[in-house]
Amino acid sequence: MKATQVDTLRVPGASLYYKVRGSQVRGAGPVLLLIAGGVGDAESFNLVANHLVDHYTVVTYDRRGLARSPLDDSDQPIEIKTHSDDVHRLLAALGTAPAYVLGSSIGALIALDLALHHPGMVRILVAHEPPVGQLLSEAERPTVEIYRREGAATAIKTFVASIGITYEDREPGVELPQENARSAENREFFRAMPAKTQ
Repeated sequence: MKATQVDTLRVPGASLYYKVRGSQVRGAGPVLLLIAGGVGDAESFNLVANHLVDHYTVVTYDRRGLARSPLDDSDQPIEIKTHSDDVHRLLAALGTAPAYVLGSSIGALIALDLALHHPGMVRILVAHEPPVGQLLSEAERPTVEIYRREGAATAIKTFVASIGITYEDREPGVELPQENARSAENREFFRAMPAKTQ
């Protein structure tokens, strides 16, 4: 029987909501930490996690400020190193290090920072599409400039259009994520992040 443990962890300046999934919750297999990007939270990897729980103990969480991980002070700046310290504390509290870590988008930046500052916590790291604008060629930089001028929503639409992504191009049976109150709040928090992040 596959079990899910849901809990919170107190970290400096916030409380982190997290989920641990697996056949026996702990001890089901090696730990795999999935760090969502953008407005993603502990539920973002549900479909993937359901396929992995027979082989891994899957850990997901809401980054500080998103969904069920409230900040003590909503005006506090949030840096990547703050997020990676949160992950370090989560893995240490679970006693599961070193872990396999997959981070997507901003989650990839967090995972890379975790590996840099806490290498003993990471067994293998997969950094999926880290948004490192400094590494882009001149031809790829217009999206970064649109982001700075017009914000994340316009930049994402421009980027999606430029590479031809369409949500109609997906495997049969794959359902698109539905907007709900939690994801709408996450989106608003994420849009405000550049002002809060140094």
